[in-house]
Amino acid sequence: MELRHLRYFEAVARHSHVTRAAAELHIAQPALSKQISQLERELGITLFDRVGRSLRLTEAGEALLPYARAVLAQVEEARAAMAERVGLKAGRVAIGAPPTVGAHLLPPLLTAFHQRYPGITLRLHEAGIQSLLDLLESGLTDLAVVALPVSDEALTVTPLLNEPLVLIVSPHHPLAGRNEVAMAELRNERWILSPASYELREATLKACRDAGFTPQTVMEGGETETLVRFVAAGLGIALVPALAVAGFHGVVSLTICDQTLTRSLGLVWRSDRTASPAARALREFLVSELQQRPLGTLIRP
Repeated sequence: MELRHLRYFEAVARHSHVTRAAAELHIAQPALSKQISQLERELGITLFDRVGRSLRLTEAGEALLPYARAVLAQVEEARAAMAERVGLKAGRVAIGAPPTVGAHLLPPLLTAFHQRYPGITLRLHEAGIQSLLDLLESGLTDLAVVALPVSDEALTVTPLLNEPLVLIVSPHHPLAGRNEVAMAELRNERWILSPASYELREATLKACRDAGFTPQTVMEGGETETLVRFVAAGLGIALVPALAVAGFHGVVSLTICDQTLTRSLGLVWRSDRTASPAARALREFLVSELQQRPLGTLIRP
């Protein structure tokens, strides 16, 4: 039994007439009669009795009609739901991001996206880069903002922006009165490091190696926001993305003057999966906003 058979059957039942049903369906009357006969042969039962020039449902036809109408109604509901998604009047999309990006960069962007597409439900996952890649792999997120580079060939990568890494110290630290510092001057400082799975940790260790020393670690582990608060408490110093201290007044940020330290952020998604209309709309929106606007205009104070 095919969908067209049910559609033809319902039209003939409603009109009680093959010719009028054929006109509505925009098919020839003989072709419609043939389709009805095929349905009857498949079911092994007569669905219509001829009464003069009209047709009347048999008992079996009466029994089939509500099922046919229910199926056709569900098909129309499904078609309408898909049309809404194509028109971005409905849908859902999940995005992943590091906590600093989720806290400071995405709020104004996702708010603007929601204002443009109020029918789309947004879901945010905050995690480190490996967890974000795992979420993409499992299909729990549609796209993610991650630190580049990433080496997974199954991912499509679009660079978004370069964010400076800054040194942060307590307001009571001897360096707090300066605007910049050389990495070589930090040889004897106490360092707070990110967990081993975070790209920020490797960036810090590399910057220290390039300056000719291994950092004296006083603490390691914790999210970036926690790291910032330990620096504010005076436990040690740290390298962090500029986003991590946007609007936070408990630390002093210094520029590293003898190295160019940045974090490159990009938008990634699985290239081997078909993106929903909502996911495509969000990634196009984010690429447009983040590639064209200065970072300073996007950071939440």
